Amino acid sequence: MLSVIYVSVADPGLTPADIAAMVAQAQANNARDGLTGALIYNGQNFMQLLEGPVARVEACLARIRADLRHNGVIEIRRRLVEEREFSAFSMLYSPLFREHDAGLSRLAARGQLDPQDEQMMANFLALGHRGPGG
Repeated sequence: MLSVIYVSVADPGLTPADIAAMVAQAQANNARDGLTGALIYNGQNFMQLLEGPVARVEACLARIRADLRHNGVIEIRRRLVEEREFSAFSMLYSPLFREHDAGLSRLAARGQLDPQDEQMMANFLALGHRGPGG
């Protein structure tokens, strides 16, 4: 199974309705394709984790890279995994990641991890351990 985390820069014209539609579509597509993951958005950048069968993750990433709602997709982690980190979520969306705005913006701009970014990613991944409704 493949797990990929990427960051990108959002189209500045995105509205809350656009984000809601994007999340709903991702949830439906991921449920159909056997993918799981999480998305955070800070009003400027996205960070998303996708996990599942290799070919399906790669196909989803190709669609994501072609999506005009964001640009500058940078993979910050790619690895084969035995277990999913977000197994309970077709696509968890967390708008409550504001304390990491600067880190997420810095990561999207540089595409390189530093110790602060590692902590931000650890907090992001911890979202998956809370379970649905938790």
